[in-house]
Amino acid sequence: MRISHNSWLKTFNTRKKVIYSCIGICVLAVVSFALYRFSIPSPSSRSANNSSTPTITIDAGFEDTYRAGYWTPVRVTIDNSGPAFQGKLSVQSFSGGAHQQRIDTLSRWSFEEVVTLAQGAQKQLTIYAPHYTGNLITRGFLATLRNERGQAVSMQSSRQGYEVQPGDMLVGVLSDNAGLAPQLTKITLINQSGSLNVSRLDTHTMPTIETVLENFDVLILDNFATNTLSTQQLTMLQTWVNRGGILIEVGGLNWQRTLGPLPAHLLPVNVRGLDLLPAGTHLQSFNGNTIVPANSDIPPIQPTISTAQVSRQETFSNIQTVLSSANTPLIVQARQGAGLVYYLAFDPGAPPLDTWDTATNIWQTVLQRALGDRLLISSGAQSYDGGPGQILTRGGLVSFLIPGMSSTTSVLVILLICYILFLGPVRMWYIRRRPATQLQNGRIVLTGILIFSLLSFGLTAYEKETAITNNSVSIMQINQDGTAGHVITYMSVLAPNQGDLHVQIPGENLSEPIDAQYLDHNAAINSSQIQASGIPTRVTYNSNNTSLTLNNGNLWSIDPIISEQDLQLQGKLSGYLTLRDNHLLGNIQNNLPTALNDAYVLFPHNFISLGHLDAGQTRNFDVQLHSTQPVSEQTLADQIARQAGLPGQYFPFQQKKQPQTDLQKHMALLSALSGVGYNYTACEGSCLTHAITGKNTIYVTGGQIPDPNLKNDYDPLLISGAQATFMAWADQSLSGQPAPIVNNQTPQGQHTMFVQMPMKLNYSGLITIPQDSVTGSIVDISSFDAGAILPGSYTLTTGNVKFELDLPDIPHLYIGGFTITIPNLITHPSGPGSGISTHTNNIRTNIYNWHKQSWERMQPDANDAFTTNQPENYIGPNSRILVQVASKNATQIYFGKPTLSINGNAIP
Repeated sequence: MRISHNSWLKTFNTRKKVIYSCIGICVLAVVSFALYRFSIPSPSSRSANNSSTPTITIDAGFEDTYRAGYWTPVRVTIDNSGPAFQGKLSVQSFSGGAHQQRIDTLSRWSFEEVVTLAQGAQKQLTIYAPHYTGNLITRGFLATLRNERGQAVSMQSSRQGYEVQPGDMLVGVLSDNAGLAPQLTKITLINQSGSLNVSRLDTHTMPTIETVLENFDVLILDNFATNTLSTQQLTMLQTWVNRGGILIEVGGLNWQRTLGPLPAHLLPVNVRGLDLLPAGTHLQSFNGNTIVPANSDIPPIQPTISTAQVSRQETFSNIQTVLSSANTPLIVQARQGAGLVYYLAFDPGAPPLDTWDTATNIWQTVLQRALGDRLLISSGAQSYDGGPGQILTRGGLVSFLIPGMSSTTSVLVILLICYILFLGPVRMWYIRRRPATQLQNGRIVLTGILIFSLLSFGLTAYEKETAITNNSVSIMQINQDGTAGHVITYMSVLAPNQGDLHVQIPGENLSEPIDAQYLDHNAAINSSQIQASGIPTRVTYNSNNTSLTLNNGNLWSIDPIISEQDLQLQGKLSGYLTLRDNHLLGNIQNNLPTALNDAYVLFPHNFISLGHLDAGQTRNFDVQLHSTQPVSEQTLADQIARQAGLPGQYFPFQQKKQPQTDLQKHMALLSALSGVGYNYTACEGSCLTHAITGKNTIYVTGGQIPDPNLKNDYDPLLISGAQATFMAWADQSLSGQPAPIVNNQTPQGQHTMFVQMPMKLNYSGLITIPQDSVTGSIVDISSFDAGAILPGSYTLTTGNVKFELDLPDIPHLYIGGFTITIPNLITHPSGPGSGISTHTNNIRTNIYNWHKQSWERMQPDANDAFTTNQPENYIGPNSRILVQVASKNATQIYFGKPTLSINGNAIP
């Protein structure tokens, strides 16, 4: 049967409509089902709208107090009233308006931890996150709980807290005395924006890693169950002190509860029992203060005190009895590393002193003494965030992180050159020697293309597997007891054509990307290579490591990361130093599992070289210590480089060159740590030499001194406050942990570990103290305009500043005389004795006569030095010398730290 064309077309059109209708119905059904499916919450999502959803509450900071730019604890409590739950808790900082509910910008960095909850369970997690949202003002943290599907089931933001302003002090209190915190909040210190900032801590809120505890300037341990602190917390506390923290330990009636569980290396006394404070004891006049009205610092009721004996340990550089009654020490100060430990035999926060008006003044006197220079940074000084790991003062380290060209890449370049030569000159030479047909010539070309393509493909594939590069520089400060320490690691990851980066850093650590704003001024790194600025990054805390996932959009980007962790050493590093008749005698015992290279012992203007130390080796030495005058432009790094035959400020990266030997790498690292290789615009050069650095903050005071390069006792390679500093480079990592893993591979790269440790200096025989080894520390400020201009350089117009010079901790010391030098930076701009100046000496200096209990005028010579052969009048009962600096005519004066030299003999 024949079907006409029109009938066939009509039938086809009808069927086409039916087909299209069926397709439309199917699509409509799928869309309707999808809309229906997504309009009805899944079981996990549905729980967000009923009581079975886990709920969270958030508490950020230390009693809602925080510091910008520091790691902040975010405590999140999760209540699960429904079935068992598995998921993740993430924390992100955010910026916004003045009202907490408004979130303008949410950080693209999230810090996470896996959550597993049984039915009806409650769990509290503490996640540490940096209080940072780029150049914007951070307002708080947002906590988000997600289920296994990644769906948010609960969200909560932290309430608006109080931000501690740069330069202000934050005191942490571990105490069960209810009256202690109110006492402290009444204190007003110079250059503070308000009353003292105080936050209470307990066993649960006490951090477990030193980086977080750096939020605090002072910790007070008073009537507290110290045995509830873990071993990790106590070790971390010691590390915090060694890195510059101030720990005040209060004895009194409850000394066993508070001080008994402390390890010996944190307690400068041996407590023996209890007694009553002798009647008529002054508790505030130990800094040479005049008490008005008279006897106002004598307690009306005798409090119970703890009796103790000063403990002489190598773990403390110097132990000084500040106040005593007969043979009972009442206030003891001990220096450990860069920090201080204070012991108080009486408890101002407990009855009967808690209701005594003078108790607050005693706290103020102790704190002002302990904080010293930190209080002289003007509240009007311009402050800058120094970045993670103080990257703006150590910016030269970035040069060590830039990956070099790998050997495989070099082979590829050579192969490309050979390929060009083969198809060009080599092929033409062959054809001229042996004339070939066009077909043979084509075969030569195709053969060359095939061979070189196969070689290139193979090498490229191999390069892709081995191209991940991880360079790192680790700076480790070992505690003075040589068994533990803190390490800061700067690392870069380059993974060409790898996409997202998954980095696993072993051990308990706090890690984050380094934001581009801290690197974009650095000539060593191209800003187009930096990908850490704002790229989504997920940091996940695990029991044994920290994982970072960086959403890397640039196939050839360099991802800089910083990681900090506390380490318990495998083995021990220890040493003993004695200065006898201008000779340095001692030994260094390297019981670490790795060798140490290019070891040095440093003093303020001098050093000795110890060379190589094998693992398990003890090096004994007897070296004459030459007296050197400070050179204003030369740091210790310059002097060490010159001894090694290299120029001062050796840093070949500035000339686009690489160090060729390990010694050159080490000298370049010393230069970087001394501020070479990176100039910050706000500091008009290196922030280490043109500003004051304090923890994570840089202060540009705006003041000037005639010679801004003058070095007093300050040098970036020295551990502040230590009598001597040991430094070396470790052959291997001291963590005892495997290397970081990147995308499930162990990357290639160069790794450097630099080690520092504070050391105690003992004396024997004729006393010849290295210059600037004994310097004055500020104990009292009676001036509203006194300020620190640069490290160790001060100015004032009105009032006075008191300094204390402590004699070396020598049991049997005979002193025939001493000399105190107070540099006048106007008349001698490059230090005492430098140049000839016609300026009038407008500095008035006094010294405290302990015999007369009054201040006497000092008459310095032309070199700003005061010498006396009657030391017994000016050395206090606890081997303390007090001096006072003021302006003669209410004119602005500039001066340096007082220094002490002794003519004496240490009798065996």
